[in-house]
Amino acid sequence: MTKQFEFKNVLVNGIHARPAAEIESRAQAFQCQISLVNSTKGTRANAKSVLSLVGTDSVLGDVCQFVFDGEDEIAAFEHMKHFIEHDFEHCDETVAVIENNDDQPLPVSLVMASPKFVRGSVVSRGIGQGKPVSCSQVDLYQLADKAELQQSEVITESLLTGLAKLQQQLADALAILSENAKEEQAILQAHRQIACDSIFRDALLNQASQPNSLRAIADAASELKAPLLNSESSYLRERALDIEDLCVQLAGIVVGKPLKNPVALISDSIVIAENLTPSELLAFDKSHLKGIVLAHAGQTSHTVILARSFGIPVLTGIDNLQPFIQGAEWTILDAQHGCLIRDPNDAVAHFYDLEGRKIAAKEKELAPFVTSKGMAKDGRPMALYANIAVGLEAEAAFTQGAEGIGLFRTEMLFMDSPNAPTEQEQYEIYCEVVNAANGKQVIIRTLDIGGDKPLPYLDLPQEENPFLGYRAIRMYPQHQAMIESQIRALLRATQTGAIDIMIPMVSCVEEVKWVHQLCHQCAKQLAAEGYQLGQWRLGIMVEVPSTLYMLEKISNWVDFVSIGSNDLTQYFMACDRGNKHIKSLYDSLNPSFITFLRDLAVTAKRAGLELGICGEMAGDIQALPLLLAMGFEEISVSSPNIALLRAHLSRLDSRDCEKLLTTVISKETACEVKACIDMFWQQQNQPDILDERLIIQCSAKNKADVIKLLTDNLEVQGRVKRGDDAERAIWEREAIFATSLGFGVAVPHCKSEHVTHNSISVAHLAEPIVWNEKENEQVLTVIMLTISNNDNDGTHMNIFSKLARKLMHSDFRQQLMQTCPVQAKTAEQTTALLKGCLFEQVA
Repeated sequence: MTKQFEFKNVLVNGIHARPAAEIESRAQAFQCQISLVNSTKGTRANAKSVLSLVGTDSVLGDVCQFVFDGEDEIAAFEHMKHFIEHDFEHCDETVAVIENNDDQPLPVSLVMASPKFVRGSVVSRGIGQGKPVSCSQVDLYQLADKAELQQSEVITESLLTGLAKLQQQLADALAILSENAKEEQAILQAHRQIACDSIFRDALLNQASQPNSLRAIADAASELKAPLLNSESSYLRERALDIEDLCVQLAGIVVGKPLKNPVALISDSIVIAENLTPSELLAFDKSHLKGIVLAHAGQTSHTVILARSFGIPVLTGIDNLQPFIQGAEWTILDAQHGCLIRDPNDAVAHFYDLEGRKIAAKEKELAPFVTSKGMAKDGRPMALYANIAVGLEAEAAFTQGAEGIGLFRTEMLFMDSPNAPTEQEQYEIYCEVVNAANGKQVIIRTLDIGGDKPLPYLDLPQEENPFLGYRAIRMYPQHQAMIESQIRALLRATQTGAIDIMIPMVSCVEEVKWVHQLCHQCAKQLAAEGYQLGQWRLGIMVEVPSTLYMLEKISNWVDFVSIGSNDLTQYFMACDRGNKHIKSLYDSLNPSFITFLRDLAVTAKRAGLELGICGEMAGDIQALPLLLAMGFEEISVSSPNIALLRAHLSRLDSRDCEKLLTTVISKETACEVKACIDMFWQQQNQPDILDERLIIQCSAKNKADVIKLLTDNLEVQGRVKRGDDAERAIWEREAIFATSLGFGVAVPHCKSEHVTHNSISVAHLAEPIVWNEKENEQVLTVIMLTISNNDNDGTHMNIFSKLARKLMHSDFRQQLMQTCPVQAKTAEQTTALLKGCLFEQVA
């Protein structure tokens, strides 16, 4: 009698190649026949085939069954049921999706420049310019019609030989990828799994009776793509391009040459294509590839995912592209606002010059925080370290401002290989990180395996609750040879520079004493072998609540502790952070958890232990003032967040943060805590309505330029959500009546939801410009008011009225004009003048 069980598919992207590979790898371990039945769609698959599983079109919410038939069906049933109940929902990641901008109007100043453009959907952000380069598609059917006839035996042999070469090519491509090319690795691995799938092979061989090998491949591709193209899931539909890619590669191998001449990019280029396969993208010279425009591709297309990883802007959803670009010499791909522009005129080119300046200015605002050290406004230090998973990330982390490495997760070294890395292999990688640190602190965590991170070659036991089971330090004694190899490699690498060794998942004093003894035993062995060791220290991860009560007891054996906020939160709240039914409980801003964290910090300090934190809480801006108040000496986050967090830290006074900590601990719910923190940040970051950074001197030639420059500056200063939206609000007000007040002054203004902080901006112009064309009114000074919708005290009209009355007085006009560039006056003088006349009566 067959065994079976039912479940509901909880994967947002459906059962595509990655989760299908997880199912296949588990199913292959059993002799019995295992089938996946999609009861919702009426489809059935061999669970030992990735392609067969993908072909069931199992999308989010579909009701499915696993059916087992054979001698070990009971063992298979229990294994797969445990997998579905505990691990299935974690075997895929949600693909980042960019907010749809299709209905977003173009910036007013861009429309006024009269560009020749078509709209598209942004799937990878950025702006690129270059010569348009068309990339044609391969039509296997057309090529097959021109190919010579072949016998079925010859077709079979050529397909098998070609398939073996394709599999080897994909394996070779994977082998030479750098460790930080994560997206390329994932996509090439998915392609290799498909190429090695028996369904793929059988689909090809079933077409051996066709006239020639190319027709066999074309028909096999159509057969394999059909269930994907018919899927209701856009994610699964986009996987059809991966089948197309592999079949075109195979066809090229079979005929002995590429099926089309590769596109060579010899200068800055925008590639235009109906579709673009991942392998075609990887073949381009990325130094010249400035953007991609596709007729059809979704946000989860492997081509788009790769483009994002390379920082290449992409537009999609544009039909009939060729007539639009026919004869074009230059294109601008704007994947911020969603348009492709051909042969830009001078006004359009000028608009993108201004856009470039805005982007550079925003980067410049954060630049000081890349090279500085983490420090609060009152001088209290808090270092910002980087989390890394592979050695190659270290150099980039320090480039982005890391003051050290707070967490090097070494398990990737063990998970990316069919066997454990050797001592020498690990030693070389650890040296690479220490060399990149150039004297900065490096904290390397020893192997944290088990739970949601199995190692196939360790044959770890199946557990009912792996997160509370046999993981991290708990499996060290049974795999001591492997752990000794890692500790020896770490100690040897101290010849290059100091290393802090951090042990994960410690929950009792015995574990600390055992690992302390093991480290010193390894150090003694290495010294006996002639190695000269450098400085090293031992520390632990604090992920288990019991650690609080042993910190003072272990202070003789460890030097530092680092809070693992993700695990500590879930263990403190007794909730699986991956369980959607109790997701609301997993919240590091729960007042009880904050109190516990405060107690941990106090105890660690009392025990003389250095204190750090990593995990999601470390990178949360809301938590930053609380961590500063608790006295954390370092926080470890992903590298791109370092400069921004350091900028926020510089605005904090630790004494104010300590008061905030006392307040939030007294709250009852996480919602109350968050509201309290939001109010705190508003008070910290409430800028003056008039600031010297809002005063600009420029040589704008027209009204549109002035408004764009001022609203762009508001975006740079963080006073509006988007400069484009503020610009549009200003122009909507101008449409009612021109805001020139006479006497060479204009006062454009708006009250808008897009304004986050009330602001008065001033532009002094090098030469007068026409503001009101009907009256031919010219202005030399522009004073712009941008007021938030939340402002209900009449600030908007009070300031406007006050300015209008002041401008009636010649002495005020004279003083204002004397602050213009011709008089070589400064932003400080303009600010002082306006504050003196406006803010005595207007708060």
